[in-house]
Amino acid sequence: MVKSVRLLCIPIVCYLIAGVLLLGACDKADDSRDSAREAAFSLDVAAVAERFNQELDYRDRLEELDPGVVYVLLGIREEEVRTLKGYFSSGATAEEIIVLQAAEAESIKTLRAALEDRIAYQKEIYASYAPEEVRYLQGAILLEKGEYLIYCVAADAEKAERLAEQLLTNP
Repeated sequence: MVKSVRLLCIPIVCYLIAGVLLLGACDKADDSRDSAREAAFSLDVAAVAERFNQELDYRDRLEELDPGVVYVLLGIREEEVRTLKGYFSSGATAEEIIVLQAAEAESIKTLRAALEDRIAYQKEIYASYAPEEVRYLQGAILLEKGEYLIYCVAADAEKAERLAEQLLTNP
């Protein structure tokens, strides 16, 4: 009797193990499909930045900055970025646009943190000499998809966010 129970348990245990392994494989397949979708996603960084510059209203004139200057402002390394375009105000307002593509997937967290630090720093600076700008910084958008980040400080944060979501959904 004990021997027959053991013989019966062996196939059941084997089926359970096989089921767990199959479920794990399905989960990995879903992850790889998601990764493939994100890898297939592509943005024209310069065109996106230009659309933000043209389609939103700004209180100050925004000027394109050389990427090297943007790297210094954000405290990031050039090798972390594949492509970057940035527009900045004269300093009279906190308005700015930065669209970038990370060089590697691992860089995106570092780049996002640098942009979050930029927002915090700008809030601190503007609070002392142009406190009305802090509200625009509180509405700053920072959206991420795959290896892309879109950051924008504009008077109409809702319009900026709609534009970013549209571009991230239908480039």
